[in-house]
Amino acid sequence: MLLQRDRSDTPEQRYQAWLSRGHAEQAEAYRRYLRAQRVDDVLPLRQSPRSGRHWRRCGAAEFVVPPKQLWAATVPSLRLIRELRAQGWLNGATVESAYRDEAFNHCEGGARLSRHRHGGAYDFDLAADVPVQALCAFWRRRGAATGFGLGFYDRRHIHVDTAGFRTWGEDFSRKTSLCRGSARGGPAVPRTL
Repeated sequence: MLLQRDRSDTPEQRYQAWLSRGHAEQAEAYRRYLRAQRVDDVLPLRQSPRSGRHWRRCGAAEFVVPPKQLWAATVPSLRLIRELRAQGWLNGATVESAYRDEAFNHCEGGARLSRHRHGGAYDFDLAADVPVQALCAFWRRRGAATGFGLGFYDRRHIHVDTAGFRTWGEDFSRKTSLCRGSARGGPAVPRTL
């Protein structure tokens, strides 16, 4: 579905324009759900429904509230993101991709089994290099308990979900993960970004 291209200056302006085009009620219902789950404060509401980096090129909406049946999958990931924020690893980070439907996921270059299609997956652009070894130590310590999936596109671009304890790097394999030096590294990962 091709959508009207929005050339507003800032993500906040584009988000407000998206709300004004008939999405305010759906966004508010999503916010109420997240509030009831006590995770509405984890991400700014304009970042939580970001669809992906290539929304303009793909003719997709920049903001998409996931289908209601996927909302529950978001909660464990937001709880984990809260922990990551408390550790300082997501200071200044922005969400560049969250829920994507099948067509946009394909255009975005996501895998057929991408976790972005099922809710609860977030790609972050970090404000600065993350202390990778400390992040990997946290992943090793909390990963099995939380189902922490940690992907590295590079040191400044990461994927976070709670669909299973695993890590991967730029070629979607464990061998290129920046956490690969761990003794307890979690299982290999199928390409599900």
